[in-house]
Amino acid sequence: MRVGTLRRRLAAALGAAMRTREADGISLVADRVKATSSALAGLADDAEVEIAELELSTRAVASVLGYHPEHVRRLIRSGRLRARRVGGDYRVLVDDLWPIIVGRHRHPRLSASTAGQHPG
Repeated sequence: MRVGTLRRRLAAALGAAMRTREADGISLVADRVKATSSALAGLADDAEVEIAELELSTRAVASVLGYHPEHVRRLIRSGRLRARRVGGDYRVLVDDLWPIIVGRHRHPRLSASTAGQHPG
């Protein structure tokens, strides 16, 4: 998919969520848009990307989730967040953030120390 097309779809999804006026829905869509947009940063609108292959650095994941980068590394090392090692850091697929993002919206009081754990 072309980056420009994906950006327009993200903007449309956020606009549609805002028209619903449901705070939880808006927050969830906004977090998804933020994660995907961060992965697209620096790419030209005419570039082709595979959505399933979009990934973020540890620092970008921390920014999206509102965590310290070291906390993101702990989530990765503990197995609560999938990632691959690249050089001295990790890369996380955007799709692998969804369980944490959705979990935080289902359980708003979920603390950073338990994020990524799937409630039973």
